[in-house]
Amino acid sequence: MSKVCKRYGISDVALKKACLKVDIPTPERGYWAKKDAGGKTIQVPLPPRPPGMEDEVVIGGGGGYWHQPWSTEVLLGPVPPPPEFPEPIETVRERIANVLGKVTVPRDFHNWHPAIDRYIRKDDSRRQALAGSSYVMSWDKPMFDTPFERRRLRILNSLFLAAGKMHGRPRISGREARSIYVAFHQQGVSIILDRPRKSYRGEFIPSTPPVEGETKLFLSILRHHSNDDARFTWQDDEHSRLESHMTEIALELILAAEVQYREHAIHQHEWRIRRKAELEEEAIRRKLEAERAERERQRRLEQARVDRLLKDAKAFQQAGEIRKYVEAIQLAQSGNMTSSVEEFERWRQWALAQADRIDPAVGGVFQTSMKDEEEPRK
Repeated sequence: MSKVCKRYGISDVALKKACLKVDIPTPERGYWAKKDAGGKTIQVPLPPRPPGMEDEVVIGGGGGYWHQPWSTEVLLGPVPPPPEFPEPIETVRERIANVLGKVTVPRDFHNWHPAIDRYIRKDDSRRQALAGSSYVMSWDKPMFDTPFERRRLRILNSLFLAAGKMHGRPRISGREARSIYVAFHQQGVSIILDRPRKSYRGEFIPSTPPVEGETKLFLSILRHHSNDDARFTWQDDEHSRLESHMTEIALELILAAEVQYREHAIHQHEWRIRRKAELEEEAIRRKLEAERAERERQRRLEQARVDRLLKDAKAFQQAGEIRKYVEAIQLAQSGNMTSSVEEFERWRQWALAQADRIDPAVGGVFQTSMKDEEEPRK
């Protein structure tokens, strides 16, 4: 432990806690000294992966199950083989059943599960507050005094205790304790436990409040948290009540976590294949677009060079005409002195300077056209 922990930058105590959290056995105290001395040692085998637990252990991340998103480089790399589950799902079912045994719902509970106990204590507080109050509002009344609500809490309590045998961590929220969620390692399973539902135009809605003394219930294990799509549903009827199905309900609740994990692993692998194909298509599109843009850039560049060439040729002609014009004026001036020598010479130098300025052949300016129009790459 002291050697391996350095690989992850944590203490041996932190590594041991991480292993215990996911049922990975660690060497007992003095194991290596006894082994080095030739003593008899026992290596505890790795137990089967608990339902809902991923096959990869994440150390760190604030104690949660946070994963670094895959980078584009990783997604474009080799796709790992599809997930395999050596243990058949029926074998997992049998293992869960052996751990659970028979699940019952006693008429009276002396020890409530912590997730339910806080609702019981809130009800006690409401009851005490009402005892000394002369004005009672329905909002302030205890929420779980009716036979329906007490039965509902007893069923949940048995289910939570059974789930705890396989590391289930229940969570209830909402004033009426209607949002129910049980986490099994990285997987969470939502359930509904309430009055029987009826169909209305294809949608299920809660039935009307029960009459006095009626405590009919239905329980559904949902596929997803965001909707009411159920994997399994049990309901009170004239032949049996939910209490007679508690072993089956608890087993399917725990097994649902494993089924969710396997479905998620397969979905994630399929998504990765699709995402890699999408990224490769995007890369091809970007390459084709870059090639098209480069061809367009080269076309614009070549057109700009031709335009510059035509412009230089015209400027060359204009410069030659200026020089011829200066020669003609100089010849005329020699035969007919219409201006002073100084004025003519000043004009002649200015005119020739203008010819040199626009003449691309002077100073090799024509060569710069191949560079002047070059566009920077983007």
